[in-house]
Amino acid sequence: MKLSKQELKQKISDSIKDNDDLVISLLEDIEDSMTEDGTDTVMMESLKKENEDLKFQNGELKQKYKERFLSGPEEKEETTEETGLEEKEVIDVKDLY
Repeated sequence: MKLSKQELKQKISDSIKDNDDLVISLLEDIEDSMTEDGTDTVMMESLKKENEDLKFQNGELKQKYKERFLSGPEEKEETTEETGLEEKEVIDVKDLY
């Protein structure tokens, strides 16, 4: 017969009357070792989903990093064109005399 966690804890506390330290130790071991099936499943599924989301975000950040820092000089030329600055030749008056 398979006992649930609570049933097992109750059976141990009912069976061992003379040694409270042993009962407490066994109940702590049971509590730490055994988990409720439904709770673990839900937690694992949520952790898996969170892990997948983080992997996706990591991939996006890597792509943005590559585009920003590892691209060639082509982007730099585009940024100067976007600013609208023009190069003009300046002649110093001292050079004329």
